[in-house]
Amino acid sequence: MKKLNFIFSLIALCFVLNCDSDSSNGDDPANCDAATEQVTEALADFNTANELNYTEKCNDYKSALENLQSACGDENGQIQALIDGLGDCTLTNNPGNIEALMTANIAGEQFNLMRPNGFNLFNNAIGMVTYSYFSDEDYIRIQGNSTYQNISPTEFTKEITIWIPQSSWSVGTYTLADSVVDAFETGETPTPHYGIVYFNNDEYPQAFEEEGTITITEFNLEDRVIRGTFEFSFMRSGDGVEIGPFQCMNGTFDYSLDDEYFD
Repeated sequence: MKKLNFIFSLIALCFVLNCDSDSSNGDDPANCDAATEQVTEALADFNTANELNYTEKCNDYKSALENLQSACGDENGQIQALIDGLGDCTLTNNPGNIEALMTANIAGEQFNLMRPNGFNLFNNAIGMVTYSYFSDEDYIRIQGNSTYQNISPTEFTKEITIWIPQSSWSVGTYTLADSVVDAFETGETPTPHYGIVYFNNDEYPQAFEEEGTITITEFNLEDRVIRGTFEFSFMRSGDGVEIGPFQCMNGTFDYSLDDEYFD
């Protein structure tokens, strides 16, 4: 999508140049002006496309270009070049077949398409984290964000991030702690922990964690995948008032181990 946004900018530039050169070739200047405005609006909308609505917005823009071509003419072929460049409006922005999918029922609301924030831009499934003040272990970070296409959170964003220490990189069920375990201080084996962001457009914007469980159902270095399930409870607060607990149930995750750490 980074590349796509760059292409969109080039399309905008080409379109401006094209209008300057071709707008006089149509039969009706008023129709040409209207078609030009339609393309401008369609292009602006296309520039906001994400992987869920890319094809729809691309086809709208393509139709607007075809209408422009009919209304204004296309003597130098620039409009046709833009149309051809859109192809069949199919988005293929995941060349490595990277999987990153989390689902969960959070406080009674089902989310079936949660991915790392910005996944449609960066295509990174996991991250690697160290907590050198707490343990010597490396952690896999997986994240599911309900509005990952937008980068900036909305007033309804739900985001779950889970950190899994190396001692838990195997099939089994583990405590899902509310914060990182200080192995140096307690002598305990590090355990997975999580964080939650829960915006609901109300007076309780803060969320904080309580313990839960996580089950690793597959950790495969050959296929480079980690899969499993989780559940936990959490509280919400605002202006010194706490509400809850709320439940996160039936959580699932299926993530590629795509970090160079596993090369």
